[in-house]
Amino acid sequence: MYELRLFTKKNSFYVLGAVSYAVFLVMIIKQTGIITINEAEKYISAAHKVLDGDFREVVSDYKFYFSYISFATIFLFIGGVKTTVIAQAALSFTASVCIKKTLDLLQPNGFISFFAMFIFLFCYPVQTWVVTLYSDSFFISLTAIILYFTIKPKSKHETVLWVFLNIILVFARPPGVFLTLSFVMFAVYKAGILNTARVYLTFIFLFLILIISIFLIPSETKGYIMPVAAGRIIVDSTHYTLPGFTQKPKSKLADAYQYLLQKKGAGHLIALYTKKSISFFTLTRPYYSSGHNRIVKMFYLLYPFFIVGLIYLWKSDKKDIVLFLCICIFSLMNLVALTYNEWHYRFTAPIFPFLIIGSACSLVSLYDKVVLKKVK
Repeated sequence: MYELRLFTKKNSFYVLGAVSYAVFLVMIIKQTGIITINEAEKYISAAHKVLDGDFREVVSDYKFYFSYISFATIFLFIGGVKTTVIAQAALSFTASVCIKKTLDLLQPNGFISFFAMFIFLFCYPVQTWVVTLYSDSFFISLTAIILYFTIKPKSKHETVLWVFLNIILVFARPPGVFLTLSFVMFAVYKAGILNTARVYLTFIFLFLILIISIFLIPSETKGYIMPVAAGRIIVDSTHYTLPGFTQKPKSKLADAYQYLLQKKGAGHLIALYTKKSISFFTLTRPYYSSGHNRIVKMFYLLYPFFIVGLIYLWKSDKKDIVLFLCICIFSLMNLVALTYNEWHYRFTAPIFPFLIIGSACSLVSLYDKVVLKKVK
């Protein structure tokens, strides 16, 4: 009976989370509606073409968004836009449970683990993307779920699931390639397949190959390469006047940097990289309303708590976890630093599962020092 009561009490937290989360999403929808414009239009269009049996656009233009387009296609077919948003919400709730379970593995504390789950569910910078048909919510949820299975000791069946989820992540959004590399190398390290030195050397080698690839693979010039060549930190236009820069439909990132180097010099490139790195961690925007900026400013608290949590994990002899979390965040930040930040904070949103887990560990540290000390 005692175990049954505990089980019921535990489930009540999940039920409370699900109900309050649904109410929260309804409030967001009342404010913004379900977003099906701008980038969402290309996913919806691609999904409808897939439903018509036409895969050419997905294969040629959206191969690194294939997972999300497949996801959207299924739920658009089942019930339309609302059904797709419900599916994204369900996936996000699953991600919140995985964040809770990740903390149970790292620093067991039932109350704080559930608290972290609720922080994710009510994290406005993350949950606003659930009510859009952009790929971001799908990507963030997958990241949190895979993070749990990466840290967790896995059975054979769970390993198969983990591999499958990583493949999906690679084709959910382009940054998925970098996160998957981090996840795989951490799993290799934990499995003892390679020693620590070889794991780091292999990671650095593969990471550099990926970086070189993004510089050399031709991409769409107008929307992707030109803002980089213009030296923009945040993309603020659909057109840039760049005398002497190529106007080919597809150019290389290396072309943009060569142009910038000739026009501005190496010092400017270093300063620009630094500014973009800082911009990656910002959530406020001058063109947001003061109310919106006040809401997102609250989530800056995660940064100092995250740092304290990393210190606590380091002292708790979990140095590998600290380095793993930092490498994942750096991988995402570095992509923005090499390219540009976006009009919203959607490129920053995927680091929130890492931030929340690290921040919750700082609360465990505080609990150990204050509460447990008093009990003793």
